[in-house]
Amino acid sequence: MKEMWLTLQERQLIWLLRWWVGVFFGTAVVFALFPSELIYWLNIIGKTIFHWRFEWLSPPTEHFWQVLSVSLLAVLTFVAFEAQRDIRQNFSFIRIIILSKIVTTLGFLIAFIYDGAYFVYLAGMVIDLIILLLTWFCYHRTAVSRAL
Repeated sequence: MKEMWLTLQERQLIWLLRWWVGVFFGTAVVFALFPSELIYWLNIIGKTIFHWRFEWLSPPTEHFWQVLSVSLLAVLTFVAFEAQRDIRQNFSFIRIIILSKIVTTLGFLIAFIYDGAYFVYLAGMVIDLIILLLTWFCYHRTAVSRAL
């Protein structure tokens, strides 16, 4: 059933948040189960598709950052789910996603500059920047449509 009482912008934001629930959850599963394989395939994509000539990022030898990554993705999945469930009541939750993506985008940029020109860092930065911009754009449009 179409939620006719919602604005078009709210319905579009709900759709985006539902998409993010799936993306964040799926990424959490991949990070939890296949961290080394993920790094390997991102290295392969950089080399074969984008002809990345720099060094490859080596697979992680410990799981400290993996636990934190999965934890963050679990929180983002929950926040996106709760926000889309009641967009008017939980509209401010979307700022958590935006803040997280600002931090991770800048983090990948800093890692790319100071740790090395690894394709994995660049890919992470671009992916999180896309998530950030799409989320911010829909959030802003919805706020304007509701005169918040």
